[in-house]
Parts: sequence; C-alpha cells; structure tokens
Amino acid sequence: MKKKIFAMLVAVATVGGAIPAGATTITNRAQLAVIAFDLAGTYVLESDIDLLDIDWAPLGNDKEPFTGTFYGNGHAIRNLVCTNNPSGNNNRGLFGCASNATIESVSVSGVVAGKQYVGGLVGRARGEMVIRDCSTAVEITATGSYAGGLIGSCDGGSATSLITGCRADGFVGGNGYVGGLIGYVYVPATVSNCVARGDVCSSGSDFGGFIGRFAHASATIDDCWSSGAVWGTGGNIGSFVGNRQSGTITNCAVSAYANGLRLFCGNTTAITGGRLTQAEIKARSANWPSAPKRANSASMTPIATVEDFLAITNDLAGCYVLVADIDFGGATIKPIGDFNTAFTGEFYGQRHRISGFIVATTDRYAGLFGKIAGGRVSGVQAEGEVTSSYEGSGSDVGVGGFAGKIDSKSLVEGCSFDGTVASEGSSNVGGFVGYTVDSPVILRCCVHCQVANGFDKPNTGGFIGHHYNGSVMDCYAESEVESEGSYVGGFAGYVASAAKIATSWCSGMVDSQENYIGAFVGQANGNGRITDSYYDTSANGQMMATGSGRGSAAYVGVTPLDGDGMTQKSNFANFDFDSTWNIDEMSSSPYLRAFEKNAYEVWLGDAGLPWYTAPGADVNGIPAGVRYVFDIPAEATDINALPGEPFFHVTADGDGYPCVKFRAKRDPCEGVVVSATVCATTDLLDMGNPDPADWPHRVALRYDAPTDTYQPADGSHPPTMFFTWRLAVASPVD
Repeated sequence: MKKKIFAMLVAVATVGGAIPAGATTITNRAQLAVIAFDLAGTYVLESDIDLLDIDWAPLGNDKEPFTGTFYGNGHAIRNLVCTNNPSGNNNRGLFGCASNATIESVSVSGVVAGKQYVGGLVGRARGEMVIRDCSTAVEITATGSYAGGLIGSCDGGSATSLITGCRADGFVGGNGYVGGLIGYVYVPATVSNCVARGDVCSSGSDFGGFIGRFAHASATIDDCWSSGAVWGTGGNIGSFVGNRQSGTITNCAVSAYANGLRLFCGNTTAITGGRLTQAEIKARSANWPSAPKRANSASMTPIATVEDFLAITNDLAGCYVLVADIDFGGATIKPIGDFNTAFTGEFYGQRHRISGFIVATTDRYAGLFGKIAGGRVSGVQAEGEVTSSYEGSGSDVGVGGFAGKIDSKSLVEGCSFDGTVASEGSSNVGGFVGYTVDSPVILRCCVHCQVANGFDKPNTGGFIGHHYNGSVMDCYAESEVESEGSYVGGFAGYVASAAKIATSWCSGMVDSQENYIGAFVGQANGNGRITDSYYDTSANGQMMATGSGRGSAAYVGVTPLDGDGMTQKSNFANFDFDSTWNIDEMSSSPYLRAFEKNAYEVWLGDAGLPWYTAPGADVNGIPAGVRYVFDIPAEATDINALPGEPFFHVTADGDGYPCVKFRAKRDPCEGVVVSATVCATTDLLDMGNPDPADWPHRVALRYDAPTDTYQPADGSHPPTMFFTWRLAVASPVD
C-alpha cells in the first residue's frame, strides 16, 4: 500500500531540431509576455517560468496570430491562469491563436477558461502547424465549444499540420467539440504518439477522451491513446473520439477502466482503432507521473458536515468533494436531485462514507440521489434506508439505494450502497439504482442490501430495476430480493435491447410469485445484452439466469456457480484481477479493489472493533491508532503493563494535535535526551507502509517540562484530516 508521490508535471526534454542562431531568449514572465509585440519571432526558453497565478493575456488572437517559432527547450511554464471574462473571450491558452507556427518541447500547467477555442497550450491552431514534444496539466473550462487539453481547435487551412509526442493531463469541460487532447480537427493533420489522460465533460455534442470531432478526410491519428473518464449530456460521446466524420484512425486505444463499455467513436461502431493492448499502455506510461485528480481542483466545494451536504440542493450543477465521513444519525433527508431539477454536477466521495440517512419520499425518484443527469458521482460509500410511496402513474419512476434514476450520459463509478430499499407503489426498484436512460455508465459499484417491492409493479433487481439504456460493468449485488410484481432478478429486473451488463455477479435469494423471474435477471430483451456475468446458486438452487418463470432456459452470457465455484478466480472469464477485482481463493467471492480494506480497517475487524473507529478514539484508554501500530490487544487496559513499549500515554490537545508522554526516561535530566517523531498521513492507506520514513508528514517532538509531554518542537503539527500516527523513538544518549 505504499503510496508514491510524484510531481504533477514532467517537462519533455527533446527538441525537434537545432535552435537557430539569433533566437530571442526567454528567462522570465516579463520576457515571455513581450512575445505579444513580435508574434513572428523565434524564441527559446532558457529556464522554467512561474507565472505566479497572475491573469495571463494569451499570445496571439484571430486577427494577429502567433506565426513564429517557440522552442521550450524542455522547460516548464507553471501556474498559468487565463480566466478573465471566461464567458466572453475566445482564443484562450498560453497561445491564444497560432497560425503556420512551430511550438516545441514546453510543459504548461495551470487553469484556462474562456468562451470557445480554449486549450492548455493553444486555443486555436490554424494552417500548417508543428507542435512537438509538448505537455500540459491544465484545467480547461469553456462556456462554448472547441476545448481541448492541448489545443482547442485545429482548423483554417489545407496544409498538413504535425502534432506529435504530446501529452495532456488536465480536466476539459465545454459545450461541444471537446476532447482530452484536441477539441476539433478540420485540417489534414497528422496526430501521432500522443496521449490524453484528463477527464472530459460536455453539455454539447461531439466529445471524447482524445478528440471531440475528427472531420478531415486526409487527417490521421496513429499510435495514440486516452485514459480519462468521459461524461455529459450532448450527443456523440466516445471514449476516444466523440464524432469521427472522416479521417483515419490506426493503432490507437483507450483504457477501458475509465469508460467501461462506451463506444470507441461515439457516432459509429465501425471504427475501433483499438490496437494497443492494456499491457502496452501500462508499459508506455510506467514512469509517468499520476494525472491530476479532478477532486483536487480548486474549483471544488468541500463537503465536511451534514449542513454542507444538504446545501448541495442549492446548486445541483456544482462540483463537490467529500472530505470527511458524514453520519446523519437516522435523520430523514430529501434525495439530491428530483424530477424537475436533476443533479448535473460532479461529486467526488474519495471513499468517504455517508451513513445513517433515511429517505422516505412520495417523489417520483427515491435514493440518496434522486436523479443524476449528465453528472459524475465517484467514490461514495452510502449506508441508509430508502423507501418510496409514490402513487403516480407512468413508467418514468425509479427507486434505488444510491440513485432513483441515472439519466443522460452520466458516469457513476466506485460507489456502494448498504441498507434497505423498499417501494410501496413504484415500479423500477433496484438495490443500487432504479432506472437508467440515455446511455449512462455505471462502473465498479456494489450493493449489500434488502430490496422489497410490495405492490404488483414490475422491474425489481438486486442491483438495478429497469436497465433501459447504457452500460453496467464490473459491479456486484449481494441482495435479498422480494417482489409482488413481475420481471424480478438477483441483479437486474428488466434489461432492454439498448442496455448492457458485463463482468458482474450477484448472490442472494430472489422471491416472487409472478412471471419473468431469474436468479440474475428477470428478463433480458435480446441476446448479448449480458456478458461474462455470474450468479451464486446457493440461495436459489436451480433457478435459471432469466426467463418467463422458474426453470426457464439459461441465458448465454450468465453462468451459474455454486458456493465453492464463486471463490475460484479461474471461473470468472474476462474479470480484470490486476486492477479492478480481487479474490481470496476458496474463501471469498470476487470483490472490487476500490473497496478493499486498508491495513488499519483489516486490523479493526480482527480486533473486534467497529469499522468507524477513528485512529484517535480511545478504546479502554488507549487510542485505536496506537493499538494498531503496536498491535496491542483490544482488551488491554493498562499500557504500562505492556513490556517493551516506549511510551505510556498518547493524548490530543484541544486542537486535536498529539501529545506524547513517555513511561520511562521521560525527564531529560542528567543529560539524557529522548526524542520522538510523529509520522502522519492524509490517507489511511499509508498505514500499511511499514517504514515511517516514507510517510509524507514527519514532525519532530521535544520534551516540554511544564506539561511533562513530548510535543512538536517547532509549533508545527501533523495534519488532522484522515489523521493517524506512528511513533519513532530515538535511543537515549548521554
């Protein structure tokens, strides 16, 4: 579980050709800005430049573009901020507009916002461009169209442009023609050996993980790949290219981990281009830094309290990040998003838990989230009770533990629900989600719950009630399902012809006296809707996967396994046990790595302590974190009686910072000095690392005679968020 921390940006050190004599050297911000007075010049960057978050005036525009040559010489330009009047300004980026220009070997990081033609390096690239060996880690936001992590748009000419050896890592959001690397290509460009790893979101059509719209017959993309998540509300969404109108794509690929079963090209199934294997992608990126996480963006609103969470309803299009567990303590809450106003924003749970909530509603959609439309929800662990007593008519209803309805091209990933789901009048009832429409993607999610549909209403499933459209991949349901209606399954109630389920499994009793009852799905409308999926026969015996009643024909894509078979890796074809799934052979069914317990959580279970025990919580007078670090039995009450321990008590001051009191030689008299170090972390995953020297936060402690404690020597403190500690004690010296 050792966590490696990388810089967010690596400068590319290669240069395409020799730098000509007489090039103007650039060493600071002022000199870089002076390029605006000679946009046809030749420039070479001689050092890294920090733009100091001062709003940047892009170099060049449509009327006066940059037409010169810029050699980055492997240097980085950091803290680019180009956000002035984002709803009214076009041509935004380090270079606003460039035409028949050359830009080589520079790295850019920062934030850029504008109306249209917005890119991390160049907002608009026209004519015969050469862009070589450049990289960006820029957060891009366009209120209009043409937005890309590297270039907003390539257009305006008939000569061939070359874009090669480039990488874009930042988030890109816009309103059509949005791509992780380039928003729009309408020139005979050759794009080769490039990578886009940032997430892409669009409220307009034509958006993809690499290029939004690819529209020139003589343009080519070769030897490129993308790995960012793609979601939104517009048409033509592709994991690689949103809309391929023309042009050639060869030897390209996507990392399916981010986008599941989305099409490679959003407007066609005929273009696959997928020639790079996941192993090749992994090998090529082995030494690259981690891409910036969207949840770390300064534009996110932190959610730390019950009040913070409830305030989300004031802005359902906002961007939120959960920074602490939230316990509602049995309080009744309204779903986030409803029939009139869906949740369309972003919510990053960071594996935090939202627990103790009760949703009891007469609204059309019931769940922690009522309706998600074109939004992204990631990494939320939910635990609660959801009950719907909606009495209206119509099929557009949904009841689910996590969400009532997931609509549009939403992305929900790495989330879970534990608890109960009950309907007293609605159809479309699922343990995780009730109803899916318009191509959402649900990835790596799971439920452990009881699902009950108490009326003669159809479509009840352990994970999803009515899967009308979209894809579910790498999910599982451990659910007890009971319904008085038809179309009932351990995983899904009804799966329509435009919906897909892959590499998933379920277990638990399924009970209904109506028709279309299956151990996995009540009814799948057409073959091929479900692939590489499994169900545990332990609860339902010989009940078949799907059909018009008990004992009907098995479904080709669903395989029954007995209890022992569910614990053997070899039985689960096409499950990715390297990065997505894990299994304890002969003792557990497959479980998702996203929900693996860290070392501290495993220890809590072994010690018989609740999962929510905070590291600083006293258990019989001894902090749980201390017990974990030194493996002290949970029943031990007197730490002084434990031999070999270097301290006798750890407390926290009024601000929650640690104070350490030693049991022996704690008084530095007669020249004896005992020192200690608190090694803290912002992530409990780090607790599995046995070497405190590798922990990201280290604070030295010194003896404080008035309080008889060892405290931080310089007044600094370890972080308190996700806070735990490990103590290292120096040997006494004379």
